[in-house]
Formats: sequence, C-alpha cells, structure tokens
Amino acid sequence: MLFKSISDDLNISRNDFFYLFILTVFRILITYTLINFNQVLGIYCSDVFIYLSNSLVFAGYDSSVIYLYLSPVICILTAILFKLGVLSEISLYIVTGIFCIFANIGIYVLLKNKFSSLVSLCGAFLFGSFSLSLLWWANGTLDVPAVALSIWTIIFTILAVDKDSKYYMIAIPLFVLAVFTRYTALFLLPLILLHYLSKHDFFTNLDLLIVNRQEFSKKLKSYIKSEEFRKILKSCAIAFVLVVLFSATILAYGSSLSFLTQSSTFASGSKGEVIDNAYTTDTLFYLHDFPNFLYSDYVNFDNVIPVLNGSNPMSFFLIGLFAIGILLFVYKLINVKKKELSKHRHLVGILFVALLAISILCFKINSIITISIILIDLVILFSFFRKIGIDREIYSTDILMLAWFLVYFIFFTFLNIKVNRYIITVFPAFIYFVIYALNEILDLSKKFKFFEFKKQNLLNIIPIILIIFCIFSAFAFTSTVHYNEDFNKNKVIADYLTEYDSDYMSKDVAVFHQRSYNWFLKMYTIPITDDQLDYLESSNITYYISDDNFNLSNYTMIYQKEGLYLYERIN
Repeated sequence: MLFKSISDDLNISRNDFFYLFILTVFRILITYTLINFNQVLGIYCSDVFIYLSNSLVFAGYDSSVIYLYLSPVICILTAILFKLGVLSEISLYIVTGIFCIFANIGIYVLLKNKFSSLVSLCGAFLFGSFSLSLLWWANGTLDVPAVALSIWTIIFTILAVDKDSKYYMIAIPLFVLAVFTRYTALFLLPLILLHYLSKHDFFTNLDLLIVNRQEFSKKLKSYIKSEEFRKILKSCAIAFVLVVLFSATILAYGSSLSFLTQSSTFASGSKGEVIDNAYTTDTLFYLHDFPNFLYSDYVNFDNVIPVLNGSNPMSFFLIGLFAIGILLFVYKLINVKKKELSKHRHLVGILFVALLAISILCFKINSIITISIILIDLVILFSFFRKIGIDREIYSTDILMLAWFLVYFIFFTFLNIKVNRYIITVFPAFIYFVIYALNEILDLSKKFKFFEFKKQNLLNIIPIILIIFCIFSAFAFTSTVHYNEDFNKNKVIADYLTEYDSDYMSKDVAVFHQRSYNWFLKMYTIPITDDQLDYLESSNITYYISDDNFNLSNYTMIYQKEGLYLYERIN
C-alpha cells in the first residue's frame, strides 16, 4: 500500500516498470563493462586512492586518516565489502557503480513527474551515454554518486512541497547523505528552500510582518501547528542525527572536520590554490568544452588528466534543444493567462533586471553572492506570479531545474580549479530542458490535422532514434579512450615488495606517492620528497619507493619498473 502510494505520487504507473526494467538492465550491462574496463586501465585519479585508503581505515586497517572526512558514505559502504573479503578496488567500483545506476533511474523518475514515459526514458538514456558521465562511471570517483543522491533529494523535495509533506522525511536525510558523499551537494539546500518558497510566498509574509504583526503572528502560530511544519521538524531531527553520526565517526578515527574550513574558504570568495594541477584561469572552460562533454570523438590523457576531444554533431543538437527548452518555458510564462494584471509589473521587471545585472557584476568577486542574488530574483518572480494568478504548477519545477543548472554552472565556472567531472552535476538539469523542448515539439505536432495518426507515430520515432543512438554510444565509449600511460605501474612495484618480503607490514616503507601506496600496500606509508633524502639516509626506514634513480649510500636498488625504483636499506 505504501509502495503504491509513493508510485502514484511519483507518477509511476505499471507500464513505467517495464521501461525501468529495460533501463536498469542496460545500465547494469554498461556498469559491468566499465568496471572491467577500469580494472584494466588502472586508477588515474589520485582521489580514488584517498577513498580506498579511507575505506581501509573503516575496515580496520592501518592507513592515513588525513582525508577521512572525504565521502564517509561511499567509504563506509566500501569498507563493508572489504570486511566481507573483497579487498580490492573493485569493491569501490561496485559501490560507485550501484550509485550510478541509481542516478540513471532517478533521471527517469524525475522526468516522469512531468513528461511521458517514452521521452523520460530517452532522457535517462542520454544521461547514461554522455562521454563525461561514462568517463567517470563506476571508477571510484564521487561525482556521479553525489549526483544520484542529489537527483533523489530533488525528487522527494518536489513531492514534499507539491503533494505530501511526509516526503520531507526522505528528502532532508537524503540531502545529508548527498553532502557526506560530496560536499558541493550543500548547494542543494538553497534549491530546496527555493522550491519551498515557490509555495510559501516570502514577500507576502514579509509585508504582513511589517503591516500587521498580529495577523502575521496568528498565521505563524497556525503554520507551526500544521502537519507540514511537524514533518519538517522531524526530518531536520533525523538529518541532525546523521550529521552527528558522520562527524563523530570521522573524529573517532582521529581525523578532523576539514570540510568546514573548505566550505568557509569558498564562501569567502576563494577560487582555489594556484599549486593545484587543475588550476587554470580559463573562465570559459566548461562553456567551450561542454559539447565535448556530451559526445566526444576520443579521450586521451595529458599525464593523468583525461581530456575529451572533438564533439559529435549530436552534442550541438542537444545544446540546441536545451536552448529551445528554456526559450519555450519563458515563452509559455509570458503568454500564460493571468487572472489580473499587476499595477507594479513594470517595477518588478526593472527590479528583476537590476538584480540580474548586479549578480553578473558580482561574479568576478564571489560566486556565492552571484548565486544568492539570482535566487532572490527567482523568489521575487514567485511572489509576482502569485500576485497575477499564475498557477505554480506551470513554473515551479521548471524554475527549480533552471536554478539547479545556474547554481552549479556558476559556482564551478568561478573556481580556477577546473576538472571536467565537476560539471556532471548540471547534467540532470540540462537533460530536463532537452526533454522539455522535445516534449513541446511532440505536443505541438498534435495540432496539425493532416495525417495526424501517421504523423504522431512518425514523431515518436525521434526519442526512439535518440535511445538507439545512446545505446550504441555507451557501448562504443571504451573504444574511444586512448592511453599510453601505464596507470598500474605503482601496483607492480607494490606487488613485488609484498612477494619479496612477506613481513613488510611490520617495517617502515617510504614512498614518493603516499596516496597510491597506502592502498596498494594496505598500510600507512611515509611520504618522502626529493629534498628529504638526508632524512631518509639517517632514518630507520627499511624500504623506499621512488620515481627517481638516486645514488643512496645506505640503500641499494632491488627492483625497477618503468621509471620507478624500489630501494632496500643495507646499513
């Protein structure tokens, strides 16, 4: 009964389960293919070693706790598989892969709330076939898993505001899980608040507070007694417990809550550290490379950084649909029938444009200020729409999706640390407007009377063709990845040491790249840089793994492989 109630609220019928079955089977096959591919390719993103090392700590192994605050959700789940005996990077691939499938199903459910089953399926297939999505799919990184939880947070937020406040009990805890998967999910909070304010008119209540405090007090007391407020309080209590549990777990293992410092740093306007390998002053990076992120011709590696090159004509077709989707949404808003014409519409228009201009001018200073002003602008629009009698069902979800796209695109564009996978976060909102345009085009075709039956069948072929294209693109993706770098060479050195000395874990091992060797050796290793060789010579460290061929007086080289050298202490 409960399941049926949720299905009805999600607008999921019995026929939708057939589409979901097809989608899930397809995604399982792609996930299995990509896990195998990533096993062969090796780990090229050093952050993955952090998550593996953190998982070791949660599984009871001795490893670094410096970055334990990063993604406890994924790492704790991976640690469970470690404890079950699957002590391999494949455990992390499986966990992140499951979240990727979860994201794809979420896209379908999100779209089905407003669109038909066929175009919703098309949107879900699009997400799972974008080159950028597949590049970081089930490879241990957190971007797609965080997007998965973000999608479901937004789904249940829409249900909580639009249909039944009981869904706050799911939406808010999911938000916390999303944040502890990837901290940029904090931007979901203003999005949740924005959708809430599309129903509860902020400026009307503000006017009431100023003009008639007694009436405002009465209205506030009434709301505090409401079912919605009680559900929000309960969901916040659950969220608080989750925050305490995750924070206490991180602190209990001897790490710190460094994400709090990072959050305040970015909020103050920091653009990132110049020393970061991904540092660039190319502000338009995400804009000019966006077509490549959708469907690229091939992927190569600049050292360990994957670069998507060339763009398929389908990329520009989808970007065109995205632009059409936004324009059609604006057109519908302008032309919707109003119950009354506001006397202050020109003033509201001037205020809206003025705030928009200020937000653009503030972009160079602080992205948070820009985002805040844009969101205030949208809240003003909500109040204006309510005043002129536009039904919020016409615009609330669409504006939420537009805000989703703008918030993340602006934030990541402002940062000088630019990594292509960061922008995966905007894909759900991008796909929403692509499907919005496609759906409007299909609906518009129904107005033509000539060959109506045949025309409708012909036009339904469009999403079907897109789905077929997505399937072929997804399965062909691995053939577009070109790499000459051996990403497994660190593992080869580590494997040699484990065979050479079965008791190595009781000895000190120094390394040039701590992140990878903490994982491969399943122990805490000592980081040593080239300028610390004197310390190394005078220490009691037994083994040293370096990426340079040194002449060390107290060590002898016992193995070398592709520019990596293993030294053993002799004195």
